[in-house]
Amino acid sequence: MVTTGVALPALHRAFVETVRRDGGAAALHACACFAEQLLADAAAAHRQAAPGPDEDGTGARLAASVVRLRELCTGLAREMAASADAAEPAWSGRAAAAAAPDGAERRIAVVEDALALATAATGALWGSAAARRDERTAALLRHAADWKTPECYGYDLADPELCYGQAAERLSARSRRAPVLVVGIRTGGSYLAPFWQAAAEDAGVAAGPWHSVRPVRGGAGITLPGSEIEALPRRLPPGAALVLVDDQPDTGATALAVRDRVARRYPGVRDVVLAAPGRLYDLSGPAVRPLAERPVVRPAARLWQLAGTGGAAALAARARAAGVPLAPGAAHRVEPFRGPFLAEYGPGTAPRGGAAGARGSGAARRLDPRNRPFSLVAGATGAGTSGGTGAPETYHFRFIGTGPHGLHCHQALRALGDLLPPGHVFADGYLVTRHEHGLRPLRAVLPELEEPRRRRVLLAVAESWAALRRVGELGRPGAGAGYEPRARLDGALRRLRERMGRPLPVDGAWTARHVPERMPLGGADGVLLRTPLPYGHGYWHWQLADTGQGGAGPAGGGAPVLRRFGLDWIWGGGGCLESEIASFVVENRLGAHDRDLLREAVAAACGGTRAFDAGLRLAGEALFWNAKTWLRRCPVVTPATADRIEAELAAQAAYVAALA
Repeated sequence: MVTTGVALPALHRAFVETVRRDGGAAALHACACFAEQLLADAAAAHRQAAPGPDEDGTGARLAASVVRLRELCTGLAREMAASADAAEPAWSGRAAAAAAPDGAERRIAVVEDALALATAATGALWGSAAARRDERTAALLRHAADWKTPECYGYDLADPELCYGQAAERLSARSRRAPVLVVGIRTGGSYLAPFWQAAAEDAGVAAGPWHSVRPVRGGAGITLPGSEIEALPRRLPPGAALVLVDDQPDTGATALAVRDRVARRYPGVRDVVLAAPGRLYDLSGPAVRPLAERPVVRPAARLWQLAGTGGAAALAARARAAGVPLAPGAAHRVEPFRGPFLAEYGPGTAPRGGAAGARGSGAARRLDPRNRPFSLVAGATGAGTSGGTGAPETYHFRFIGTGPHGLHCHQALRALGDLLPPGHVFADGYLVTRHEHGLRPLRAVLPELEEPRRRRVLLAVAESWAALRRVGELGRPGAGAGYEPRARLDGALRRLRERMGRPLPVDGAWTARHVPERMPLGGADGVLLRTPLPYGHGYWHWQLADTGQGGAGPAGGGAPVLRRFGLDWIWGGGGCLESEIASFVVENRLGAHDRDLLREAVAAACGGTRAFDAGLRLAGEALFWNAKTWLRRCPVVTPATADRIEAELAAQAAYVAALA
């Protein structure tokens, strides 16, 4: 039972319920580790903001809960490792019932207590002077109020339970008397360090409980708050080794920054390695260097393992087995799914990766299906055609995350109503949707609609935002917590200018006129929510059926059929309702009358117009999402792409300026 009396944010509460329904150790491990990183961030922020005596006992309660939660994570990791030789992965998407119901409920209560403590501590700290004046405290609070999926469930896939065998192998090569301190680097380390801790305890070489630390990026580079270092043991036994645990490194800068800071804490420790799923890295030099490699996933036939090597028949068979209703007897082919972004900005701008969704080679090879959506297309005639159209049956597979993180994301999508095509399926981490014919971008169709139908469409948009706020709430940071939209847009535009090598139609004078310097983190109503905007912006994400006679198009009289794609916020971020409104208005270039209709719709669906009015003041933020996407997805900007980027920025800037 939760003892703090604090209500969990909706997104966290629903995650706990997802795990409760599953009942297995792997699902509970994912949720417990999620809670560990949030609670550890909240505890670090508390220590940072109030370094003096713990007068009200908050620090002691947080510390005790962190210890209890880490013990639970370690025990669950041990249970997962014990099932590592089972035919099914530790996370199979089905209830495993690894513990007696009463024992499972007691363990879930530990997680609920931790999440409630983190929520209470974070909420109290948002209103503190430290949160307003100390960027490191504010950065820790932003982490504590976020939703982060570790790479092993997201875009660098691994079966986490295999880390136990990796750790046991490493420890067996060391002296039985040499102690080991395990330190996870959050977020990934919160999920992976428990396997190393369990192996160290089982080998009798654990140098105390495991810890986790949060590197913070800022103007001074990557730093570790002093409060994080002070939470580590003051000294280690002679001959101790240090194992830093994290997701796979990209540049290695984070691991090296942690190494340098921890080295000042333990100047006598020489044996320091970085452990990622299946790989060990030497940290003794100026760059990370691979030491050893072993498999990161078990042999299986999951969709993301077949996508690069299995062929269409194997993919179709697995999809059917996972519940995708492919037409029986139809032969399918695999086609890469090219989203509108690539069509808009041309070839050569796709994300990194090979045909199989693996990045790099050798020790750096990664299973990354996120950037490799695909379609299964049936034969053009006969069996496997879409009803009434004669077109081949087509299903699109877009990866949204494995395990309970991905499942919870899919369940949240289901709660958002009819924005996705009917009959969508979650299979092996993929959101699978049947292709719908007759969809057109809302920006093109909306001006053609008669006003009653236009009102219904815009009301559906506003109702989707109300559902997003209800389902995706991350917390209520209050009016004092803010962010700087102008500064982050200026930074993105500066990097974009450098990459394109040409001036842009938007400069610092424009952002100073049209983008607020500071806005409330949770918007006018103070609700911080999980928004898909970092990947789900752009006019093409809003589509309307245009089926002609009797349908939803301008000539028909049927109810409007609205779709929004890119809703899977597992890749999203924290935001507010105003950001959703700003992006929609600018991306869809709403005229004055349509803005008035949307304002009425927001008032009806969301309980007032404050968010809408603030969203118009924030309209310039829409440029940030676009600039960020161009930077992420256009590593090499061709002249033609640069021309299109420049033209789009100019059009958006002109629209925002006309709103003033």
